[in-house]
Amino acid sequence: MNEFNKALRAGAALGLGLAGLVGASEDASALPSFARQTGQNCSTCHTAFPQLTPYGRRFKLGGYTAGGGIDTQYPPIAFMLMSEFTRLNRGLDGPPGSNYAPAPGGGYNSNNNWLDLSNQASIFYGGKIWGNLGAFVQATYVQDAGGSGFSWDNTDVRYTDTFNIGGFDVLWGLDANNNIGVQDVWNNMPAWGFPFFTTTFGFQGPSASTLLEGSQGWGPGQVVGAGGYAFINDMLYLELTGYGATSKSFQWAITGGPASNLLSGVAPYYRVALEKNWGEHSLEIGAYGINANVITNGNSNLPAGTFGWPTDILTDTAFDAQYQWITDVHEVTLRANYILERQNLYSSVLQSGTNNVDYLRSLKIGAEYVYKNTYALTATYFNISGTADGALYSQNSTFSPNSEGWIFDAAYLPFSRGGPSIWPWANARLGLTYTLFTRFNGLSSNIENLAQDPNGNLLCNGGSATPYCRRASDNNTLLAYAWFMF
Repeated sequence: MNEFNKALRAGAALGLGLAGLVGASEDASALPSFARQTGQNCSTCHTAFPQLTPYGRRFKLGGYTAGGGIDTQYPPIAFMLMSEFTRLNRGLDGPPGSNYAPAPGGGYNSNNNWLDLSNQASIFYGGKIWGNLGAFVQATYVQDAGGSGFSWDNTDVRYTDTFNIGGFDVLWGLDANNNIGVQDVWNNMPAWGFPFFTTTFGFQGPSASTLLEGSQGWGPGQVVGAGGYAFINDMLYLELTGYGATSKSFQWAITGGPASNLLSGVAPYYRVALEKNWGEHSLEIGAYGINANVITNGNSNLPAGTFGWPTDILTDTAFDAQYQWITDVHEVTLRANYILERQNLYSSVLQSGTNNVDYLRSLKIGAEYVYKNTYALTATYFNISGTADGALYSQNSTFSPNSEGWIFDAAYLPFSRGGPSIWPWANARLGLTYTLFTRFNGLSSNIENLAQDPNGNLLCNGGSATPYCRRASDNNTLLAYAWFMF
């Protein structure tokens, strides 16, 4: 059975598994600026932000233009302050030259890194611009070990309208955005997927990830996309978007620096989803994917991307499913997401000696429980696996990209049902996230591939020498965070 057939079966299994939990169907804003515009509490659009409810998904699909609020004389501006504290199970105490060597002077601490509220801040335009045109636009200021300054963050601009054809109601939209998947309304896409908050500390996580999960470093503003979508009969969603790279000079000016690998030409992105809502229940089953030509920076004397020089071609095929049960007191969300990436490494094989073709698979299965929109508990299992490649994954003795573990999150959201009297549209999320690794870059111990005797034997487990041996569990990470929005 080839890899694509495996992906189809995996996607079908995810969908059928969640469908079986709810049986047969029958008929049935985190931003303060959104709350002011609609007159709704944050809990109307979110179970625990940024996880969307069915109403929140339709508000976004409708172009952020729904009204009903009383505070409409002011522009839809909002602000966010962020703070975080990160602690590794074992600090960065590796030997010089290793991936876990202590940070040089002026960088991050080897452990226990703290960024207070003055270090991270965002300003948003979130809501209606005019008529059927609306936007979510974010600019972020960060001050950390890498320096300080503003950058262009997530942006999603939409024009929407409706029509009826053959008895079917159709909501359609034109969309422009600057981050692959930021336009999606289901919280399985990596752009809005769990974990919702990740550390800015300079710890190097697993070496392998798919393009859709950020392997190419294409953050907001390093690519731009434009496309269209249709939501048919409040059930079937179809989207096609094309992405291209912004110029290097633009990336320097707006995002703080260019991506290490650049997108060549236009990368088509598609999304198909079927959502059914009945009573307190909602079920979505979908697929999405992208095909991209990537200009890689390797070790060749010939500049990549010039005439006659090939590009790598990355093809991601993904399947996802989501079930929600929402009441006034209890809210449960179950999520599953599977990505298969085929890597045709036409450029990398010439530059650095990789395999001709590699595969990478990413699986996430998680559950979230929220009590009275105030207390949220989330657990997610993740598994990254793929083809061993001595050039891509030389940091471990097995040349493997495989990593797996669990992510747990506990959060307190004091203002989901209304903020303090002085500013009733305020919002906040205070939480703890713990990432537990059972395997890291192919191994559970000696993940740095450093502790070997002259014959190449591993010395981490009972060897006579006392080498530096780092285990997967040493990278377990505790993150305490705070979001304040007003």
